[in-house]
Amino acid sequence: MSPVEHAASIYMLNAGAAAQTEHDRLNMQHSVCNDAMENDLLPPHIASSLSASSTPPKILEIATGTGVWLIEVAKTLSPDAELVGLDFDTSKFPIPAALASNITLRQANMFEPFPSDLLGRFDVVNVRLIVFALKEGQGIDLAKNLMTLLKPGGHIVWTETSPVSTLMKWHLGIRTL
Repeated sequence: MSPVEHAASIYMLNAGAAAQTEHDRLNMQHSVCNDAMENDLLPPHIASSLSASSTPPKILEIATGTGVWLIEVAKTLSPDAELVGLDFDTSKFPIPAALASNITLRQANMFEPFPSDLLGRFDVVNVRLIVFALKEGQGIDLAKNLMTLLKPGGHIVWTETSPVSTLMKWHLGIRTL
């Protein structure tokens, strides 16, 4: 899967040759996270609840990047599941023809109110590894904004690294003796 050419990006890691590197980094980050989560794309109790439901699941991912998480989750769900990925920068989105028919990728900023057609529709909202995009005090407001996307009884799956994790050490360039 390769990135699509898009209009000027506001994402600072899209400059020149860095764009493909960033695309590859996001996909590698997904693989590392998937390995760390023992290939559970969703927590088992949530995956079980979705498969036991009589209605097709609706899942939304925030900061979807290349859409790789949605693409992988789609393989584990029925084809009538609805999967939506949102990102403020669309330059990493694959071409629509490369996506399963039940995956839609859209532009949206997680810090602003979401479009009304998305409100109250989703069983699961997935967000991960965005702590470095947050300024002090934004977490609570973001969580409230994410909750507007959920159906009653829906779940937010928010995955981050802990301050002592390997990913965090790598990101910060910390070495242990």
